[in-house]
Amino acid sequence: MKKPLILLSALFLLAGLPSLMAQTAEEIVATYLENIGGKENLSAITSLQMTCNAKAQGMDIPIIMYQKAPGLQRMDMTFQGKQITQMAFDGKEGWSTNFMTMEAEKWDAEQSELMKSNMEFLNAFLDYAEKGYTLSLEEGETVEGTDCYNVKLTKKPVMVDGKEEENFSFYFFDKETFVPIMTREYSKTGPMKGQPAETYFSDYQEVNGVYFPFSISQKMNGQTVFALAIEKIDVNTDMDDAMFAFPEAATPAESKE
Repeated sequence: MKKPLILLSALFLLAGLPSLMAQTAEEIVATYLENIGGKENLSAITSLQMTCNAKAQGMDIPIIMYQKAPGLQRMDMTFQGKQITQMAFDGKEGWSTNFMTMEAEKWDAEQSELMKSNMEFLNAFLDYAEKGYTLSLEEGETVEGTDCYNVKLTKKPVMVDGKEEENFSFYFFDKETFVPIMTREYSKTGPMKGQPAETYFSDYQEVNGVYFPFSISQKMNGQTVFALAIEKIDVNTDMDDAMFAFPEAATPAESKE
């Protein structure tokens, strides 16, 4: 069952006065994890299946996303009557459907390594210290009229075009509810390299004791690139690892930028 996230601020009030006066990034993240369901409920989830509808360039695109611990992911979409695997990752290498040939193609080694370094099952903040990640509290901002804490999450460096680069994201937590309403990252590859991409989260709803955002959109240079409405989330469904693997019948080929 899913329930609307109404007056989530009441939840962090139950956590006591220390959460109300959070001054450090660590305290903010701890309160956030508690408010969305707690580490125990989060850790109990081993797979996710999300049924969604995306709006991009004036089109409605049905999408199903699959995630399985520790780092397997796949996203299928229906476009012009055809099912296309937009991306899939088996924990070591990634692949996708070529829109022109409709054949599966492997990513190059650097793309797969970049995906591996950024792959998070369920939540990047869960056990972040054990993963070697660090937090820092940056100057706060107002996001669409909401006062937010700004927490920088820094992961291990990644290789891009043969060079080691920093790997970090900014999370903007609503000061009342302690949930992120936006993230800001900087594109690492392609024509938009170095440009900020902002992802917005809203309509948090409860599924099996954990709150998920059911509305997600992304903007680049102030323009909305896509808007995603999640219609249903199923947790702990059986998923065969084979569904994430490169199809054996397909011919491997490096992806083209």
